[in-house]
Amino acid sequence: MSFFSRLSLLLLLLTPALSLAAESNPRLLLDKMSHSFRELNYQGTFSFQRANSIESLRIAHTVIDGEEYERLEYMDGDKREIIRRGHNLDCVHPGHQLVRFYQHQQNLKSTADDPNSLGDYYRFTVDGMDRVAGRSAINLTISPKDTHRFGYRLSLDKASGLLLRSELIGPKGKVLERFQFVEISFSPDLSKEHFAGAEESYHPSHDAPAVAMRSVAAKGKNWKGQSWKVQWLPGGFTSTVANQEAVAEDDMATFTDGMAVFSVFLERDSGKVKLSQAIEGRAQKGATTAYSRILALSGQPHRVTVVGEIPAKTAQQIARSIVLVSR
Repeated sequence: MSFFSRLSLLLLLLTPALSLAAESNPRLLLDKMSHSFRELNYQGTFSFQRANSIESLRIAHTVIDGEEYERLEYMDGDKREIIRRGHNLDCVHPGHQLVRFYQHQQNLKSTADDPNSLGDYYRFTVDGMDRVAGRSAINLTISPKDTHRFGYRLSLDKASGLLLRSELIGPKGKVLERFQFVEISFSPDLSKEHFAGAEESYHPSHDAPAVAMRSVAAKGKNWKGQSWKVQWLPGGFTSTVANQEAVAEDDMATFTDGMAVFSVFLERDSGKVKLSQAIEGRAQKGATTAYSRILALSGQPHRVTVVGEIPAKTAQQIARSIVLVSR
């Protein structure tokens, strides 16, 4: 899961009406942030730091005829830019529906028997005012209540609610990743021509949740009547696909608690390494953990890999819980 994908998920929390009490109410602050990120016209420069690497990027975002347009330009190294065109403001992703489910109890069922609110797993605290990119900002701290997830420190523009700075916090208060605007302006005069041409561009296309669910539930050509299942998940995490209990294809499944996201990949191991000789591997860059190991499933070696913004010990426990189930 890329930084920008995760940031999009983080910024799509809640949908109640905003009130004047928003400056002291963490939930309403997040609501204002979610709307501003997608609905405002803005451009600016920001930095993104992960582990020992730091990048500078320029962003331009606007809404034209109800559709989002966005250009990202990398300011360091080789010239690179990404353009996103024609993303409907009312587009609904399965992951977004999941987050709304926690707050509004919509008709989505999670893999958990008793899905709870984000407040059961995180503490939300407003921590006064600050100044970021020359603008007044409200600080918001999101602290995990267990060891299976990371925390966040956010600074939101007081006037617009736009996220100006984000820090992802690991154990002992260590900053794992940092995003921060250096300069930003609102309501720039941007037309469709500004988003024409790029080395990389795309027009977002998303299956409806029901279609996505059917595609995951389809019979897998490699599993011979079986599906695989993650037997253990940290509290609050559930599949981004509604009603998904098992995965039929040997590709991946993705889970979220509404803040953090991780994916599980499973494939038959084509090598001839004995299980007793199999070596587990792990790596971490910033907040992203990757853990991989060989498991014996139905007497055959399979490689399971967990990748996401979760602690290494949590990824390891998830990987060890994979089982095959009959369909």
